[in-house]
Amino acid sequence: MYGHKVALICLSTALLVCGCGSGGGKEETTSKEIDNKPPQVNQATGFNGPLVQGSGQAERYIKNGIYAASLDSADSLPVEDISSPTVGSSNFSTTNTIESGVDEADRVKYDGQTFYLANSSYASDENKKTAQIGIVQRQANEALSRLDSLQLTRENDDIVGIYLHQNRLVTISSESPIYPIHMLAIAPWESVEQKFSIQIFNVSDPQNASSESLLTFDGSLLATRRIDNQLYVASSYVPYIDGLQPFATTDEDKLINYQKVTEIATDELMPQLDIDGHSNTLNQMAECYVPEAATENDGYGQILTVTRINIDNPNDKQSICMSVQAYLLYMSEQTIYLASSIKEQQTAFHKISLANMSYQASGEVNGILSWRSDPLFKIDESDDFLRVVTTDNSVSPVAHQLSVLTQNGNQLTAVASLPNDVQTEAIGKPGEDIYAVRFIDDKAYIVTFESIDPLYVVDLSDNTAPFIAGSLEIPGFSSYLHPLQNGLLLGVGQQVQIEDLPTNSETTNNENNQSKPEEVAEVMLSPPPAEPVGMKVSLFDIRDPSHPIELSSIVAADAYTPVEFNYKTLSVLETDGSYRFAFPVEKLNVSINTSSAGNVVDVPNNSLMLFEVESKNTTPELLWLGNVKADDGANNYSYSAEDRSVIQGDYVYYFHGNKVWQALWNNPSAVTGPF
Repeated sequence: MYGHKVALICLSTALLVCGCGSGGGKEETTSKEIDNKPPQVNQATGFNGPLVQGSGQAERYIKNGIYAASLDSADSLPVEDISSPTVGSSNFSTTNTIESGVDEADRVKYDGQTFYLANSSYASDENKKTAQIGIVQRQANEALSRLDSLQLTRENDDIVGIYLHQNRLVTISSESPIYPIHMLAIAPWESVEQKFSIQIFNVSDPQNASSESLLTFDGSLLATRRIDNQLYVASSYVPYIDGLQPFATTDEDKLINYQKVTEIATDELMPQLDIDGHSNTLNQMAECYVPEAATENDGYGQILTVTRINIDNPNDKQSICMSVQAYLLYMSEQTIYLASSIKEQQTAFHKISLANMSYQASGEVNGILSWRSDPLFKIDESDDFLRVVTTDNSVSPVAHQLSVLTQNGNQLTAVASLPNDVQTEAIGKPGEDIYAVRFIDDKAYIVTFESIDPLYVVDLSDNTAPFIAGSLEIPGFSSYLHPLQNGLLLGVGQQVQIEDLPTNSETTNNENNQSKPEEVAEVMLSPPPAEPVGMKVSLFDIRDPSHPIELSSIVAADAYTPVEFNYKTLSVLETDGSYRFAFPVEKLNVSINTSSAGNVVDVPNNSLMLFEVESKNTTPELLWLGNVKADDGANNYSYSAEDRSVIQGDYVYYFHGNKVWQALWNNPSAVTGPF
């Protein structure tokens, strides 16, 4: 099911093996076996510092972890809620992504002529029997027609997402839900088949599309990305060992487990990749990276693999193997960073170079990538600097921090943080959480919220000396920020109704009326209750970092948009500074007071909202054009977070459930469909 999230149980361990073996044979008898005593184990933990390779270290660490997973003392780490902009050069909108040049899997892909739609199990209007890709073709007269669907070979899979590159369509599918990286779906004693698949179709002729390759991975899918014809796949694998006693508590059961894990051949513990019926091991255990700081009594029973695959020639591939506790993957055009929780309020990062799929360095920052807003937007790489926004929940009030790291040998070392002894201004007022972050070139934009919405502008023109350049405080909050040309920023979130709060015009910084610091401070010291009013879209002028301005805003009463938590539901098309935006909206179905919410509009449920911005205008404005209504006469519900849209020329295409509607951009009520 597209869009599901995940994690892996982090398990640590004890000494299992004293000898170092690169082969698959049995280990020598240890003193613990002679004493007929099972080893002691450590609780799960992450490690500061770099990773190292080596057959002895990797085998000991991974086997230790497998053994620990069989004990009743193994605990799981807290689950991080993971939820995942680019304006292409084409004349139609493409998948909204975090990094320009780095494509992400999505439900809908389009080449300008043919739409490919992954069927959704959330759509209750159709009984999903097999995993399939719907094909809708745009005709010369603008009419749409359905072609035969593509059937996946693994018909019981759910489609996680698809990619389209030139004449090849790539499907990512799995029988199991897709989780963030640190929650264990199975244990080493469970004989559950962990597999997911990548199928490559030749769609040079969509009416006669055919399957070219089927790749089946051992393990659970964590994340995918694409750059040109190179697909990057992160996966996690937990080896199955027959006969392990689950949740062993007695010394006898522990010793049985200890001996079984000690005796198993290392090549039986590694994940396999099957390409068109030919199976091979992704990596040898001696090639795996493990924490340098791990002792002989530590371990982790999961194998994390990042694999590069040439879509045009799947046998052209390369993998890197790690045994680390990781829950998030961020990728730029040069680098992959894996984020890992260590201790209670620290986050480690492991850096992988895409140039040769090689491990580079590791480092850590204080705080965690908290769940309130999408963690992926809190990470950014620029000019070999890693910039991260984290939250420390161990202090009261909670503290937010921006950290800047750079590589020094095999270490990622901190070169700056904010706030600091010189720049003492905090990010956010007391009690505020972070609702949105966006890195744009040499600036970071951070939205915090409790009762009103401060938008902070952080200057990163010198990565070693960041500072807060300015801020803006208005009612409501933005959960998603999208950069525009000519110094503009779009914010999407919620408007709130606050008793006794100054009106929007009184709290908005503009050239004629600036907010009074003492009034804002008074409001923040005694924040009144916030009441939701509806979805809010704001257009900000950020050309002067010290003086950001809200130019205009529109509130959709009693509604929300999934853009607030799923950025892929937003479609953007830019032509010479003219922007068109489309995203789905859904009703909250509660009674709310919109009397002082500003520019309020009423929108239909299950519809696509259309906006325009002329960024070159002297006074740019956010314009609402109307909504495209998805109506097929049925009362079936479809989850709006699965909705997608494509903007092309004078038309907009709205994908709701497993169907598509077509409308004119300048007359969205003129709808045809569903197709």
